[in-house]
Amino acid sequence: NMLEMAKATPKYYLIDLGSGDVRTVITAAKLGLTAKGIEYNPQMVEVAQKAAKAAGVSEKATFEKADIFESDFSKADIITMFLLPWINEKLSPTLLKLKPGTRLVSNTFTMGEWQPDETATVTADCTNYCKALLWIVPANAEGTWQLGEAELKLKQSYQMLSGTLGPTEITDARVRGTAISFSVGGANYTGTLEGKSMSGTIAGSNAKWTATMK
Repeated sequence: NMLEMAKATPKYYLIDLGSGDVRTVITAAKLGLTAKGIEYNPQMVEVAQKAAKAAGVSEKATFEKADIFESDFSKADIITMFLLPWINEKLSPTLLKLKPGTRLVSNTFTMGEWQPDETATVTADCTNYCKALLWIVPANAEGTWQLGEAELKLKQSYQMLSGTLGPTEITDARVRGTAISFSVGGANYTGTLEGKSMSGTIAGSNAKWTATMK
């Protein structure tokens, strides 16, 4: 399910956008997460609050009547969504600015040009809306970096990277949260991005690499 896909554990704070269906928030609260549903319809909010109380999780599960386009969900570790594609697409610039590593899980619906990192189909006891899509907010890697003697030039589109290391084009390049990976001429680089520096290892050789943004 969506919570499994997001690797939800009690240390995380979850926000559910458009939580007309209260199950995600209540299930998350039962797993020990602090969870909040944001819903525009006040009657649905009332129903949700009663359901949380009946489930005995009203301390962990709260619901707020608010407009998702005006809400601040920057403190969330996980955001679950069951919203129409055009709403997801409209939200995507805001979601892309969230802290790197924030997990976004959508029931069924995509997010425009921002391709999901993972897709799963729920087969057990599911008749419709059985697809879950996961995005992990990427750190910003775009720019020119000094990597050893060479310049690493990166262009970024969502989590996908392109560019060159010295004269050679990089391939299989992407950012997943703060984790970065790319290949150059048969060497696979993996590492962690922290602001204007990144470091990691080259697969196979255990050689270490570091890069600093110019």
